[in-house]
Amino acid sequence: MRRKSTTAAGAASVAVGGDVHAPIITNPQINIVLAETESVNTADWATVHEVDALTLGVHRSRTIASGPPLPPYVLRDVDHEVAQQMKHIAVHGGMVLLTGDSTSGKSRTAFHGIQQCMPDHAIYAPLQGTRLSNLPQTIRGSSHGPFLVWLDDLEGFLGRDGLTPSLLDALRRLRVAIVATMQDQLFETYANIQAYEPNALHDQSREIGHRLLRAVDPIRISRLWSAREIARASAASDERLADAVKHSSIYGVSEYLAAGPALLQSWLRAQRVNGNPRGAALVAACVDLARAGFRGAVDVEILQELHTRYLPDASLRPETWNEAVAWATKVQYGVSGLLVPGEYEATWRAFDYLPDSISRNKKDYGEIPDFIWEESLKLCPDEDDLWRMGMSAYMAGKNQFAIAAWEPLAERGNGSAASNLAVIFNEIGDHETAQYWRHIEAQDDFHSATIPVDTSAPLYDPDSGEVTVGESRDGERLRIAVHKPGVGVRHGVIAGGKGVGKSNSMTLILLGAFSSGKYLLWLMDWSPEQKHYDPLKKAGVIDWFTGNNTERSLGMLSAAVRILEFRKGKGGYVDPTPEKPAIVIGVEEAHHLFNQSAEAASLCLQILREGADAGVSIFLTIPNIALESFGGNAELRAEVAANDKHWKFFMGAAGLPMLRDVTQIKRSPTSGDPFV
Repeated sequence: MRRKSTTAAGAASVAVGGDVHAPIITNPQINIVLAETESVNTADWATVHEVDALTLGVHRSRTIASGPPLPPYVLRDVDHEVAQQMKHIAVHGGMVLLTGDSTSGKSRTAFHGIQQCMPDHAIYAPLQGTRLSNLPQTIRGSSHGPFLVWLDDLEGFLGRDGLTPSLLDALRRLRVAIVATMQDQLFETYANIQAYEPNALHDQSREIGHRLLRAVDPIRISRLWSAREIARASAASDERLADAVKHSSIYGVSEYLAAGPALLQSWLRAQRVNGNPRGAALVAACVDLARAGFRGAVDVEILQELHTRYLPDASLRPETWNEAVAWATKVQYGVSGLLVPGEYEATWRAFDYLPDSISRNKKDYGEIPDFIWEESLKLCPDEDDLWRMGMSAYMAGKNQFAIAAWEPLAERGNGSAASNLAVIFNEIGDHETAQYWRHIEAQDDFHSATIPVDTSAPLYDPDSGEVTVGESRDGERLRIAVHKPGVGVRHGVIAGGKGVGKSNSMTLILLGAFSSGKYLLWLMDWSPEQKHYDPLKKAGVIDWFTGNNTERSLGMLSAAVRILEFRKGKGGYVDPTPEKPAIVIGVEEAHHLFNQSAEAASLCLQILREGADAGVSIFLTIPNIALESFGGNAELRAEVAANDKHWKFFMGAAGLPMLRDVTQIKRSPTSGDPFV
């Protein structure tokens, strides 16, 4: 056996307080050198609504194309208490202190609070160690208030000329608001000290901090998010939050968002002289194993062998093996090491953010080497690993490794793996072997039988905005969200050849939306048969039907765009209601419409881009995702393929190649000029 079997889920608790290797802060030696107050002219202080979160110390998360530097703020359970205290100090002065583990979201919560409760306060955010004792004199004669003092990492401002109980009292009497953050362990260290040595500066600082913090009732921000907080994060339309939510059973959402980019940069910067090139090579081996689909932990002896294939030029003077392991596994930012421990001793895997990030930016990092694919297949992978390996290998154009991963699954009766193997062998021209795998696929009841959908049960879930579209292999109901509460409606494309069930899937989605009582159905049928909407016609649930008439179809799309533009100006249509219903446009065989009318393609593109928060949704069926299916409109094709907010269903034998094509479209530059 090449490794001790383990899985990624729940492999370790790596935050401070949960990892035996995490740093424990005891009796810190504090020596603060105070500088003069950096600005004595309150007229130079910006107001809260003018300042940037990153400038005030909020941790940066990864950037996304055409997106803001930070994901949208997600309300925390303590925000009611935060709001209550901040509203009080906004009027009466005083201090609000948020505590929590490193990267638990203290600064982000504090920044959201001051934005909401004190947007017009003039804000002073001094550097750590700045002399604060002159602040009352500076503020007393100013007419530019009200004032807010922002003290991120409060321990850096404690001391005889920093924030003291008497200074806090003086600022409170001037109705100055103070918002501060502090790590839990440091708060406990200051708040619970018992004895002092009065002649030592650091002990004076601790005593001052002790007396100050006894007068403050802190609000604690938990590193792990509650189920309610996770639900709020899941409802937000931001891919960074979606990534963090997937890992929220192990890491807090805030710490995953904040620590991930920092750990990534730590790894990438390590490949230099006086860095940690051997440690970086060790991490690279684990990252590539995860990228290949193997998400378990690996014996350290195997990693010692593999990492040598990643070692750079000897001129970088790699550190020793023990030093490399210590660096790669050291907990950083109070969250995680670059490598995290497996279930069994001396097994390690990459921190999840690293392979996820590299996979998103594959063109900047390089392909997975063949020896990693080979090794991953030797590591006793389980069925989930094998499925992921096959998908990763196929997407990378490594058919030989996809075949090696999927064959064991198909031989054990997995029809999905057999179907994928048939696709690969047809692509390489081995039709006889492809036929064999089609025969194996047919033996799988899940693939060969018609899976019924119980329409007597509610198809629409009003709490999640989800519609039932079928059943999984294990009998669970499969659902898609036609609406994300608080975000808006969703769009979708169903692609595949004739006879694979595109129209049935479309009918279930439309029927589910109608059954909510919150949707109007506007439908076009551009198929030659003109029969795909017969069940909905008989049920009398269609509000507008155009068939395959070009003029009437353009009229429908134009009306939808006018409604969209009106609603965007009015607001209030993010969540459909019976009084303000959403419109879902269903277009069967939309490729015929797009090839008939370039204007129709442009109108659909506008709906896809702008319809979500205006309650105008569109679902299309097309044969494939070739440019011809979009009437030659490259922008429409890219919007459908590259935007992960839109549902994409790839059905039948062409489904797997279409999934690969979508990945390639996402990575294709839209312009030769990166600044355009």
